[in-house]
Amino acid sequence: MSDSTSRRNRKVRPISYRDFRNAVTEEACCAGDGSDTTTTLATLVVRDLDGLKPADMLEKLFGGGTGSPVNGVWHHAVVGEILFVCLRNAGYPITDELIEEVIDRGRQIPGGSCGFLGGCGALSSAASAYAILLGSTPVAVAPRERLLAFSARLLSRLAEIGGSRCCKKSSYVALEIARDEFARLGFELPEEQFEGRCPFFSDNETCDGDECVYFPRQR
Repeated sequence: MSDSTSRRNRKVRPISYRDFRNAVTEEACCAGDGSDTTTTLATLVVRDLDGLKPADMLEKLFGGGTGSPVNGVWHHAVVGEILFVCLRNAGYPITDELIEEVIDRGRQIPGGSCGFLGGCGALSSAASAYAILLGSTPVAVAPRERLLAFSARLLSRLAEIGGSRCCKKSSYVALEIARDEFARLGFELPEEQFEGRCPFFSDNETCDGDECVYFPRQR
């Protein structure tokens, strides 16, 4: 059996609503095995979270670095959803339909796109939320231009930070820049400290350590 066939035939064990954070293998990031169930469970959790700070919500969702999976395609849906849920909690008119839309767009982003396609899924999730707020479409000239500039800023920042694949690093980049750009549209969220805050480093076998801006400098 070829390696590619073997990878396709591997199974990820079923997961429950309660323990989804600890039940998915790293393989799911690129293979997508079990990702639909995991993404569904993750988005259900986010929907019920309180709070106005996206990075806090991300860490709450994934257990604050207590053995949760560092990488996975669910980030492609939950980053945009987290932004929308925080805006909704802040009193902005974010409907269930808008939240479902940003989730659906995230589901379309393939696993491993950061390395295969040059477009990180977590960043694209934030861009999807921004596109919805802008009312951007392929034929809406000004909103589309603004969306592309936002996406370019996201990718430029992630490339500047560099290092190995880390969906949490990508999520922090997305949430940090989205907060600034959303505010320019009139959708303001509280300030958060991003540098040095990551609680997930011990779960990441390929963590860049001190070379990552989000790595804690004092532990």
